[in-house]
Amino acid sequence: MKSLQIIVLLVFLCFCNLVASADVSKYKGDNYTITCPAPKAEALGVYLYSRRSVKREVFYFFFIKDKLTLHEDYKDRVEVKHDKKTLTIDIFNLRPEDTGAYWCTCVGLSGICTMEESGVFLLVQDPPEIISAASQSPTKSNGMNDLLIPVTALTAGSVLLLLLLVLGVWLVPKMKKVFRSKREEEKRSANGVYEVMTIPRKTEYT
Repeated sequence: MKSLQIIVLLVFLCFCNLVASADVSKYKGDNYTITCPAPKAEALGVYLYSRRSVKREVFYFFFIKDKLTLHEDYKDRVEVKHDKKTLTIDIFNLRPEDTGAYWCTCVGLSGICTMEESGVFLLVQDPPEIISAASQSPTKSNGMNDLLIPVTALTAGSVLLLLLLVLGVWLVPKMKKVFRSKREEEKRSANGVYEVMTIPRKTEYT
């Protein structure tokens, strides 16, 4: 919607012969210099106008007293220098609300005097976003995750090895004891059978 408004404004201003073909894009906080042709000798002063949604007077510069009358929105942000050929206007610390068409108009004793057509459309945007700590945190998190994978695997392997050692120390003697008990029982059983088999039997005579 904002882009559509800017396009409509450009078309309107071009039809009104207020803006030259050159457009300028700046970032918030930048400075910009506008150069207007010097008005005719009978000019008493020069107005700088801007238009976005509505027309507004940026300043009026009175030649005789070198007096600069600024719009409240531009106080302490505009400096004007003039000679016989050009009028140089510096706008400092640009803001997004400064976006719009800018052009100069001179005034004389008989009213508005003629100046060579000049103007520009100035677009002030917010600066490109610098990567913040919040946006960096996923990267850091991924890096930590990549580091945690081998650490976790190493820890798991160590725990498994420790468990195997504990089982070996505890389970092996138990198993040996069980096997030893079974062997002793088998020996006892075998000895009992042997003893029974070796007992002499009495012969019965009829």
